[in-house]
Amino acid sequence: MDGPALLEVRELEDAAARAFLSPARWSAAPHNQLARHGYEVREYEVATRARVFAGGAVRPPRVESELDLRTRALVVRPIGSDRFRGRVHVELVNPSTGQDFPMYWPDLAHHLIRSGDVYVGVTCKQVTVEALRAIAPDRYGDLSMAHDGAVFDLLGAVGGTLKAEGERLLPGLGTPEVVLATGWSQSGSFLRTYLSEGLHALHAAELGHDPFDAFLIGVSSGGFGPMGYIPVDRHGEMSFDEDLMPVGDPLPQLPMTDARRVVRGSPVPVLELMSQDEALHHVWHQRPDSDAPGDLYRCYQLPGRGHESGLLDEADRAADHRDASVLGARGATDTAPPRHDPSRFLLPAAVEALIGWVGRVAPPRHDPIAVLAEAGAQLDPAGLDFAHVHCLTDADGVARGGVRHLEVDLPVARMFADEDGPVTMRLWRHEPFEPEDLRRRYGSAKRLRMLAGRRAAELVETGAYLPEDVVAAVDAFCAQAGDF
Repeated sequence: MDGPALLEVRELEDAAARAFLSPARWSAAPHNQLARHGYEVREYEVATRARVFAGGAVRPPRVESELDLRTRALVVRPIGSDRFRGRVHVELVNPSTGQDFPMYWPDLAHHLIRSGDVYVGVTCKQVTVEALRAIAPDRYGDLSMAHDGAVFDLLGAVGGTLKAEGERLLPGLGTPEVVLATGWSQSGSFLRTYLSEGLHALHAAELGHDPFDAFLIGVSSGGFGPMGYIPVDRHGEMSFDEDLMPVGDPLPQLPMTDARRVVRGSPVPVLELMSQDEALHHVWHQRPDSDAPGDLYRCYQLPGRGHESGLLDEADRAADHRDASVLGARGATDTAPPRHDPSRFLLPAAVEALIGWVGRVAPPRHDPIAVLAEAGAQLDPAGLDFAHVHCLTDADGVARGGVRHLEVDLPVARMFADEDGPVTMRLWRHEPFEPEDLRRRYGSAKRLRMLAGRRAAELVETGAYLPEDVVAAVDAFCAQAGDF
């Protein structure tokens, strides 16, 4: 092969009703109002020839083998071209539960819809391909992915197809102007590998153009042991205990001191967006922001939230996940994950800053969360033990630094990680203050709203919020404050 082959595409019928995790079946807004917003759900079977690369010291890595793969792409898009703004967001859908678990569309849907953008979610690993085949063999029975390492050429093929022949995946919309690649948690680590192994540069040379214009790596730290960096030739699943620590025979892991765990040298903009938990994992792998040509990089860290803080109620995904669990997929649950409502306003601002960088407008910088390693603490060779690393906090226990927002600058609740939860990916709680504490701090609900409006305007200036979100952000924040 001379490069990533463009995708062969076949549309699957009745996607809104039948596609696994079709947001058109979710009860929460705006997913349940897609048609009213001029949006629709489509699903495609996509196929390509892909290389599996071999790990080693050569950049880009040498080719170990080739295979044919066939997977699916879930597309949420404007119905007509008049709504399309020319921007596409491609998510490698997270596979860590053993079935597809989208983390980008649920949290950004309201912003993508109001912006006229397209979302493309790609099933990207053997375990999730096999889960789909088992759930609906009549629909997904032809899917096949024999080796997880094929994900990298799959990614290049998706980007290459969108940039060269967008009509294949976006009939009636045409070729987009901006294609952003994103992955969250394990899928974010796929993107770190893709960049650090020189595969984006390889695909750009082979295609004659960048397959992607920007990368957003979400809630993934290069310092998080076996999941912070995915070797190009890794294949298979890991087993975890109740603390989400790996058990059994380990899969191949890059040494914790390997420079590839830190993203450097990207000619297109890269934004790593982390929660407070990843800030702890990231302490030995943190690097400065950069505007240097050939090394465009930002890191934004969000205080007061943990790894799993989706905005969509898990009940809206539970039915599809139960179907997968009956057939042996892991991790389905009816329990709602911890929510971090400020993400509804912080994430759109971060995404717009990243896309603006494609147009050569440098995004704002935000201080990292202040982290302190205890005297004598050393980097754990496995990259899993961060018990001796702590965030510096104020009197309310709020982390210092990071992307500021109303909930951390005007606290109305105690934000903390649950000590009884998994030690590697902690569950976060927000415990509202008592009315007398709110009165002591802010006097009245009216005064709190005044302070919130003033601070929100300042946060627009720092780039934490978009101007169009200020009113909604203040309203949502004041609603959280409760009764004075």
